[in-house]
Amino acid sequence: MHVVFARRAWPSALFVALLLTAVWAACPAAAEDPPSQSWTIYNFFKSRLCIGCSQGQTDGPSDVGILSTAAGGFLGPGSHSLLLCDVGGGGSTVRLVNRSGIYTIAGDRAKRGKKDGPAAEALFNMPSSVVYEGGALYVADSSNDAIRRVAEGNVDNFISAGLHSPSYILPYRRSESTHDLFVSDTGNSRIIFAPLLESTFITRFVAGFQPGVLQISESKQLMFAIASSTRIKAIQMDDVNASASTWYIGDVNCVGYLSALMLTADETELYYYGNRDGKKYIFSISTTAEKEKAPTLCPQVVMEWTEDNVQSLVRVNQHEFYVVTTSNVYRVRDTSFTPTPTPIVTPTPTPIVTPTIPITPTVPPIPTPTITLTPTPTITISQYRGNTVTAFPAVSLPLANKKLMAELHAWMMKDVGIAFNSTDFIAVFPPKGKFDVPGNVNVSTWTNLTTQLNFDGTIAIMEYYTPYGMSSEEGEQRLFASPWYWTIKFLNSIKQEVPGIHVEEFCMLNCVEQCETITFDRTQCVGYVKPTGCNDVCVGAAVSSAVLGTTGVVLLALMIGSPANALSAVLLVPPV
Repeated sequence: MHVVFARRAWPSALFVALLLTAVWAACPAAAEDPPSQSWTIYNFFKSRLCIGCSQGQTDGPSDVGILSTAAGGFLGPGSHSLLLCDVGGGGSTVRLVNRSGIYTIAGDRAKRGKKDGPAAEALFNMPSSVVYEGGALYVADSSNDAIRRVAEGNVDNFISAGLHSPSYILPYRRSESTHDLFVSDTGNSRIIFAPLLESTFITRFVAGFQPGVLQISESKQLMFAIASSTRIKAIQMDDVNASASTWYIGDVNCVGYLSALMLTADETELYYYGNRDGKKYIFSISTTAEKEKAPTLCPQVVMEWTEDNVQSLVRVNQHEFYVVTTSNVYRVRDTSFTPTPTPIVTPTPTPIVTPTIPITPTVPPIPTPTITLTPTPTITISQYRGNTVTAFPAVSLPLANKKLMAELHAWMMKDVGIAFNSTDFIAVFPPKGKFDVPGNVNVSTWTNLTTQLNFDGTIAIMEYYTPYGMSSEEGEQRLFASPWYWTIKFLNSIKQEVPGIHVEEFCMLNCVEQCETITFDRTQCVGYVKPTGCNDVCVGAAVSSAVLGTTGVVLLALMIGSPANALSAVLLVPPV
């Protein structure tokens, strides 16, 4: 992490001298204008360096996984993840980056080509841009002259006829709710658009130059496009098509454009990566100038960039943005900005007075045993509740029986309270925010509670907000260490005493962020021990796992059944 200061483009030396002469008597000799803004750069993902060896694409956490050659960039859900393409190491893939690491969603990390089908088997050829829209991923598959779609775990063609080297795509919903995908059809020197429907057709938007990165200002009804790799062009939009009114932004003698383009949140500036006098910078240039003046503008310096070459800039909000370089991802934040955690609103649940949890069947009262495995680390003081995720095999729970599930949730909340050593926690039931239940409330008769499942229904997921003052990391550690005594006792009792109920062995799964995107396998259980009768071949038939992070996150083959599910996974990224 380091801090850099914004600078403004300096006027000529003569003008500076005249200005200093004019104000010399009115200004102290040592006075200086302070920098207008400072930025802090954080490492979000760093590729593993391997001197002297071939670096291909590799999944894994920061400093283990490898982003070989990045292309494009699009914000993932919750601002804590990023979608991008990787065209290095002989492969062509669509990948997801978050604070846990980098993971392949579709394509082959070591092979290129064109093949539709399951995401893990599909082939791309030098994809350059990816977006997530309407429950699907769209990919500009440049060397295949196509826009590909990833939906419900499969890859197919979205647009292919007539395209030549498409380089960038951008979804846009017009004022009359028409939902389009704009495409830089670079090889044909035009921008086209197609409605995001099953039956698609394309419409030429504007032509006459080779377009690259696109940005759209909704408030100004302007599109900004990189033209012929070096210029920024503004294009007036209307409800149907582009008018004949286009103009350049920036003086060609001072723009110094190299790559990337990002519209700021207030839509008054464009950020890009460029050079000046042999140094690399992130520049900004105004979008508010009249079209007669716009071609004469010179950019302002946002910050000097001393890391590897920038491929794309992705806005998070008015205070933060991502910088995607060839092999790394950085998060840049306004130094003066301090994220404020969103307070958790706990709705008042329907009052139910049930002193003793009625269960079916009746479990003989047993005094709460001494739980030797419950961790007791020093609580990390924070000003808000942490967010924790627990996951269990769906086959271990009586999901089809609402009454038994209500009773099970009550026993699970008892075990969570033991793990947290407090009932000052909140159980979060879908939809989040509507059924957030305090830990001291008895839910054993609440048959309207629902259970969240992963993309293929093999994993049940529960979330809990920790007691005030306990971090997410500590909460996860406590839950991973819990023996789930009362939960297991209840499940064992219904197996023995309730006719027609069959539940398999219970365990907590070693996952946090990837719970929604993996398929259950017994090897994911916390504390799993390989059976002595199972050799390496039999275990290898299960998907290989890699333990990620201090909370024991396990990644088992990122089997994406649906991008909508893949990208809605809880992203536990605390403020940096």
